[in-house]
Amino acid sequence: MIVFLTLIYVAVLFLAIKIGLIKLNTFWKLSPAIWMVLLFFVLFVPMQWGAPSGAVNQFQTVIEIIPNVNGEVTEVEVQALESVKQGDVLFRIDPTQYQSRVDQFTAQLELSNLNLDRARDLMERGVGRQLDVDIYRAEVLNYSAQLDNANWELAETVVRAPSDGVVVGLSLRPGQRVANLPIRSWVAFVGDDEYRLAAGIPQSRVRHVRPGQEVEVALRLVPGKILKGSVLEVVRINPSAQLPPSGMVPPAPTPADPTLPYAVVIEMEDEVLGLAKIPGGAVGTAAIYTDSVAATHIIRRVMIRMEAWLNYIKP
Repeated sequence: MIVFLTLIYVAVLFLAIKIGLIKLNTFWKLSPAIWMVLLFFVLFVPMQWGAPSGAVNQFQTVIEIIPNVNGEVTEVEVQALESVKQGDVLFRIDPTQYQSRVDQFTAQLELSNLNLDRARDLMERGVGRQLDVDIYRAEVLNYSAQLDNANWELAETVVRAPSDGVVVGLSLRPGQRVANLPIRSWVAFVGDDEYRLAAGIPQSRVRHVRPGQEVEVALRLVPGKILKGSVLEVVRINPSAQLPPSGMVPPAPTPADPTLPYAVVIEMEDEVLGLAKIPGGAVGTAAIYTDSVAATHIIRRVMIRMEAWLNYIKP
């Protein structure tokens, strides 16, 4: 942008010399360099915190569907890239062994209830023992708990969608055996209600960003168009602050460590292309107009629009 404005200045200077408004001398020969320095320190340096910009990305939650029970898949009732509603069946696991456990604990619970009734009857007649009543009561509670768990496992053989969304990764087929191991999933599910459009703002420029400030976004997905929004929140942490669990002593910070930006979550206001319609992974540039150095906002607005039109030729 500095080069662009300098070229405009040189063109105006050339015309002024041609029509005789000014006489070419050493000062005017050096004036383009002076103009560039003035632009840099008076306009573009303050613009970095008055109207900061950064890369923007649409983040979307991907849920790895892992069943709560083990078994062989009997049916896969969903197709890849097919929209589903919350509670729709994704796939079914062979319920035979879980139905058997339900039947087993149901029979044992019925027997324990009968034994408990007999023990109570004998107690009322004065020929029974309180110990027998307590033993059978404990059996009833034990088998009731195991039956509840067996019923839950049986219900979990039908795996359902956790929310409205779409199945993206589907490698599951009938006959494949699945297990409740968190190290591997068989279905990748993308929910409709879990998304965040965030811009990365450098640490030296984020100090003036506040919720509610105006934002303009130029996405590669929609070249030539500026999307309107506002700052929803500033995420006051980045990956360099995280200490992952480890048996190693964490290294101390060094000047060579990269200075990671902070994420600014953006709430879109555009009605033509709302946030819910922006696909996950859409990238671009966002400009935030803070409450300081308002005179620099016009330059940032020009720059973000140039970015939007350049998106037609960017890969």
